[in-house]
Amino acid sequence: MTLVRLLYTSRSTPDCNLDDIRGILEVAREKNMKRGISGILFYDPKYFIQWLEGPRRSVNALYADILKDSRHQDVTILDYQEVDARSFGKWSVAYVSARKTDQSILFKYSSGTAFDPFGLSSRSAVKLIFELADANEAFLSESISDDDH
Repeated sequence: MTLVRLLYTSRSTPDCNLDDIRGILEVAREKNMKRGISGILFYDPKYFIQWLEGPRRSVNALYADILKDSRHQDVTILDYQEVDARSFGKWSVAYVSARKTDQSILFKYSSGTAFDPFGLSSRSAVKLIFELADANEAFLSESISDDDH
C-alpha cells in the first residue's frame, strides 16, 4: 500500500456556515476512519485548507468527492506526494478554527495584508499546517463551537 499526503486549499462558498462545518467533520470522522485516512482541516469563513493522508486510492477518491462538494470553490492542490509515515495519524480529521488561531501565524505566511492560502508554495503550506497544529494542539480534538465562525 502506497501512503500519500494531499494538501489542498479552497474558497468556502458564501452560504457555508458552522452547521455545514459540523456536518463535514461528523461525516469525515466516520468515513475517514473506514477509509484509513487521517489529517487536519483548517477553516476560516473564506478558506479551507486540508491535509489528507492515507492509502493513495482512498485519498484520491476523497479528493474527487471534495471537487464535487458545493461548499468548495477553486479547489487547488498545494502539495501531493508519497510519504513513509503519517504526520496526523491520531486524528481521522483534526479541526483548526481560524478564531482560535494566533493570527500572527497566518500573517507569517502571507504575502500581503490579508492571508491568502492560494499564494502559498508547497513548502510553505506544509510548514503552515505543522505550525497551526502545534499552536492549536489543545483544541484539535474538540468539537466546533459557535464562536468558531
